[in-house]
Amino acid sequence: MTSFMDPDAPFIRLFGPDHLLALGTVVAVLVSMLLFRRSVRDHAGYLRWALLTLAILQQVGLYSYQAFVAGWDWGDSMPLHISRVTTLILIAYLITGKHAVLEVGFYFGLYAYATFLYPQRIQPMDHLMGWSFLISHAVTILVPIYAGIAEGWRPTRAGLWRSYRWFLVYFVAILGVNRLTDGNYFYLKYRPFFQELPDPVYWLAACAATLALMGLGYQVSRRWPASREAVVTAPSGLTTRH
Repeated sequence: MTSFMDPDAPFIRLFGPDHLLALGTVVAVLVSMLLFRRSVRDHAGYLRWALLTLAILQQVGLYSYQAFVAGWDWGDSMPLHISRVTTLILIAYLITGKHAVLEVGFYFGLYAYATFLYPQRIQPMDHLMGWSFLISHAVTILVPIYAGIAEGWRPTRAGLWRSYRWFLVYFVAILGVNRLTDGNYFYLKYRPFFQELPDPVYWLAACAATLALMGLGYQVSRRWPASREAVVTAPSGLTTRH
């Protein structure tokens, strides 16, 4: 067993015990939210602040570790990985309650499902960075589900195209950052797939795959029945039904 903050901790195995623990934890919470939808609506304000608190603690733990334990690496430590950007977007939603922000977080966050099923370079769950991985991906997956249950929210086609435009801005930005820092943002340096493809072809394929993923996410989300008794939760925690 490695220590909670060992910078040399090994990476977890695909579908090994740590990976299955992370998957099982998120699936258990997700199933509980779906089974007890009325409780989610009745306690929407408390749940919202709980999600916000977890997300902020995860961010503090992540960047404290990067700065003071592992050693800051400009090519990997900045909040520019797609999962880290998504967490920040969803924190903004949890604070403001703006659905336009949530939509971007939802569409960006679809990558969380892929990285959760096929994690890359992730430490064990008893390590700070493994815990950080679990919390950030849980927040990314669960916050839109929470909003759908508590507020009757559903992603829109207009939000899809707006989110994709923001993704293209993000992608162009990380190409520049990766070049300046020899970075691995969006896993463009250590690719999970198609390592043999030339960079421009891979970049175009990544952008096309992102649009397809967002389209799939939109189609699947529209098949979920809308809540008939949604709760609109203000940042103060007050709720009103509509």
